[in-house]
Amino acid sequence: MQGVWRAAILSPAFDVQAHEATFQSPAGPSVIIDPPDGKLPYLPEATKRAKLNWEQRDRDPVGYCHPHGVPRELVPPFPLEIVQDGDYFVLLSETAHDVRIIPLDGRPHRKNYWAWGGDSRGRWEGDTLVVDVTGFNGKNWLDQAGNFVDENEHVVERFTMTGPDRIVYEATVTDPTVYSRPWTMRLPLARQPKGTELIEYDCVEGERDVVHYQNLQRQRTK
Repeated sequence: MQGVWRAAILSPAFDVQAHEATFQSPAGPSVIIDPPDGKLPYLPEATKRAKLNWEQRDRDPVGYCHPHGVPRELVPPFPLEIVQDGDYFVLLSETAHDVRIIPLDGRPHRKNYWAWGGDSRGRWEGDTLVVDVTGFNGKNWLDQAGNFVDENEHVVERFTMTGPDRIVYEATVTDPTVYSRPWTMRLPLARQPKGTELIEYDCVEGERDVVHYQNLQRQRTK
């Protein structure tokens, strides 16, 4: 799997569920394959929070230079480099220069550890890499639409090569304080042309462009 990859579809970066086009956001289908209706199975209170997040999209943590978290890390239309050997599987994200080092030696999860990207432990099941991720800080969003998870998030990822230039990525998310049941998303990753490199991604902490953009939208609708 070594090489530079990128999500083969753009729309989940804006909303992992099916959505119509809006200002600066293209329409797209849901990448949720379970439940079959393609919708996130929010609990009632979580539905209210997701609606508030949508109305206050300027609060997106990524807009303030925080890491994307999991599974959102695999969604942006930016290059992602995979480096692997027999002991580790490493994901290098151009976005915010995030690094995720996944041990493959069977070691247990860290104790008393919470982070944007959680704590990852991987294993091989045939030709599929399965990654178990816990230890999230509870601040992650799933997309720019405000869909979210909290500190009880648990993710099981599956990376499967279906061809020399294609990886099928699946993530099953369990979060009993946000969702009524586990749900699974699936999207393809496409290998980028030979010679593609990650380049500088400058994200200035405290940047206010996102806020100005949202304020401009509100002014236009008045």
